[in-house]
Amino acid sequence: MCHLAFLIWLLCVGISAVLIGYCLKYSSIPLKKEGFAVKTCPAGTNSFVTNSGETQCCNGDVVDGYCTGNLRCTLSPKSKSGLPTCTDLAASDAASAGASKCPPSMPNYFGSSTTVEGCSASNPSANGLQPSDPLQPQCILYKTRAEDLVKLDSCYNVTQANIKASQCAAAQATANLPACAAAATAASAPPPGASSSCPVPDFVLTGDWIGSRVPVQKKFVMTNTNVVHAVQAGQNVKMVVTDKNNITITARYYSGSINDLNTRASDMAKINAMADATGHYILSTAP
Repeated sequence: MCHLAFLIWLLCVGISAVLIGYCLKYSSIPLKKEGFAVKTCPAGTNSFVTNSGETQCCNGDVVDGYCTGNLRCTLSPKSKSGLPTCTDLAASDAASAGASKCPPSMPNYFGSSTTVEGCSASNPSANGLQPSDPLQPQCILYKTRAEDLVKLDSCYNVTQANIKASQCAAAQATANLPACAAAATAASAPPPGASSSCPVPDFVLTGDWIGSRVPVQKKFVMTNTNVVHAVQAGQNVKMVVTDKNNITITARYYSGSINDLNTRASDMAKINAMADATGHYILSTAP
């Protein structure tokens, strides 16, 4: 009996030792931090390897292994010269761009000066060039002021829409005060044709796969509040899907009748299974 108890005790001690060793081994491995994982030098800089084997990025010419301009960052995990890593630099630049250019509802900057730039509600991808979740709301930082003004998915128009919505909400809150509500009830109705301070915009579909500006013929609000804006073009129904703030999520088309829109485009799973036309159909305000 004593021998059996000793063997059980010895087995428990052995198992405990194995578990402790396993935990110590894996607790010493640092967790990978989510975010950027930059593997190339920033645009406009040149990479070179120093005598110590460190890969650095220079914003000037590299002559005989030396940077003739300013050092920007290092691609090596650590820098003996005190340079920031290019990953940390990219994350810092993106945070700064997000704070200065992005709407509060989409604070995460993505892209670069040589690619599409925009803001998203989701974090950027590892390389910083796209949103990590393309289904989350996003807007585009267009290269010209003219595009910013006419494109519904521009971050400028998203910001303006948010400002107008806040102003309308404040005005509504004021109107709901007892004194204001009583005065509004006593006041005469507005003249025929008077417009609301928060008008509902009329939309058209345009783009290189549509050509002319075609007024939206049917609009369908999904259960998740996404909105489908559709037109019938021959045998195809062409559509742009937006969130409730009219920010474009995707563009799709199917062969059939626009009368079937409510069933053919009843949820995002059905829509995502359709032929993709993202970038070719554009939702815009009617002139």
